[in-house]
Amino acid sequence: MTEERIVLSSFSQQLAKPSEAVLERFHVDTRWIRPLSNYIEYDKMEPQYEQGYIGQFDQFGVFWGNDASKDVRDILYYDPIIHPLENAMTVQDVEQFSWPSGKNTKPFEGLKDIAKTLHEKTSYAVCSTAVSNTFEFCTFLFGFTRAMKLVRVKPELLDTAMKELSRYWTDYISTYLDQVGKYIDVVCINSDLASQDGPLVNPAFYEQHVKPVDKKIVQHLKRVAPHVKINFHSCGSVPAFIPHFIDLGYDSINPVQVSACDMEPCSLKKRFGKSITFWGGLCDSQHTLPFGTPKMVRDDVKKNVNCLKTGGGFIAANIHNITAEVPPENIVAMFDAAREFGTY
Repeated sequence: MTEERIVLSSFSQQLAKPSEAVLERFHVDTRWIRPLSNYIEYDKMEPQYEQGYIGQFDQFGVFWGNDASKDVRDILYYDPIIHPLENAMTVQDVEQFSWPSGKNTKPFEGLKDIAKTLHEKTSYAVCSTAVSNTFEFCTFLFGFTRAMKLVRVKPELLDTAMKELSRYWTDYISTYLDQVGKYIDVVCINSDLASQDGPLVNPAFYEQHVKPVDKKIVQHLKRVAPHVKINFHSCGSVPAFIPHFIDLGYDSINPVQVSACDMEPCSLKKRFGKSITFWGGLCDSQHTLPFGTPKMVRDDVKKNVNCLKTGGGFIAANIHNITAEVPPENIVAMFDAAREFGTY
């Protein structure tokens, strides 16, 4: 199975768009509706150069980059390098930032026909691109270290940024779903809140400052598309937040990073499985998948699936991106094992 050309579906993550042949081989039953401008032919990438970095600016003015001295073919991902609010000192500084408009229809041109065809002519679950990101995006705008400091010393700057982000994302949701809403089954929200060892912020801070913002976004989403399910993405150790996710109305959580602290699959299922669906969790993506044998991968998948599928409420998938060091035979072993052990 070969590809004539490599097409990226995400510049910053350098993710290849999988072909239909690959998706069908692995029995993948979701299809994603991303803005067509996200897709870039790998050989035709035109990164920008800025302050010794190579990369691209996003719509917020965050520069996703890497060391400009590297060969672009050796760059596996791009990080947020230039943070447009890193020098903001006051609420007024944040308010006066040049916030983009979420009402721009151009990114969504051509998506309606794609979504309609998938919805009407296939049995796949049609999933949206990420339509919101509040707290995590503050770490891109201010820089991670500064954002963490602001949590303690000037949370009002984060509150203001999240208010502006909420305005952008609610407009984005309306604009996007005006085009494809009736054909979408699952809408995705992103916002990493945890490290591998535990929450990035005190759950009390999340409850007071972040959750009310996200609640407004969820309420708006349910108003404009009441039929959709909501998938929330956060890496890391998230059990401290899961009760809040359930309260907000998230239907599923992804990627279920089983190698993180307090993320043992059977324990997660016992504590939260009656109230939220787990999406991911197939195989330890930091150890077993890249460095184990196909048998070790198969055994890991069997163990995790048997925990997470009990009673339903499990969507089998890899944990986050499949990275460059993963042997192809382990990818095959993971998806084949999911097929083998995922039936009831």
